[in-house]
Amino acid sequence: MNKLANGARWQIIDRMKEVFDSPSRFTLGGFTVKKATPSDLSAWVGTIDFTPRGTPAIRYLGPQIWGGPRDMKRSEELLSDISGGQFWVPGPGAPLDASGNIQRSEIVRILSRLGVMQQSQKNMSDRTARRLQRQNKNARGQRSEYFVGHAKGRGGNGRPTGIFKLVGPGKVVPILWFVPTRPTYRVRLPVNEIVENTVSARMERTVTNAINAEVKREMS
Repeated sequence: MNKLANGARWQIIDRMKEVFDSPSRFTLGGFTVKKATPSDLSAWVGTIDFTPRGTPAIRYLGPQIWGGPRDMKRSEELLSDISGGQFWVPGPGAPLDASGNIQRSEIVRILSRLGVMQQSQKNMSDRTARRLQRQNKNARGQRSEYFVGHAKGRGGNGRPTGIFKLVGPGKVVPILWFVPTRPTYRVRLPVNEIVENTVSARMERTVTNAINAEVKREMS
């Protein structure tokens, strides 16, 4: 039973490597095996639902397993007052790690400026950002290199559009885009199907090998 469960877990890991683009070690380690014992003849593959630091993998793998909308990330909850309760996606200026995710250090830096960004006079609109680029001005008067962009014009209603970063004289890049619609995912990692298919395909051989090994041990 434990061999079957461990084999199913490795099949899940192999599938993640196929369907995800360079998944992180943390993501690949998001599943565990509860082993069978002589007093508890059950084994299963499950997700790790707690981690002392960061977000448990199941929080962001859930929509990939079952499909549908995802929950808010912790950073989205913290930015809620600034974004108006919107979600975010990486902008073209976001620094990415080897797995294609925005670097955690960048999110931490943004969140550390929360007190600055919540003061409207410290924020700039998209129009102001574009004007800075045209005029090649370095806004050193800003207390933070990060600022919130707002939609302008008819229908814009001043909606926060994202978080921008001043990276040089007159150069502004979008780090996070705010999106009002909850991101929705299709099923890409059908865990139940993977486990059931693995157990079904390997059970007879695994049980036969285990019985033969026990008989051989008893006869030696």
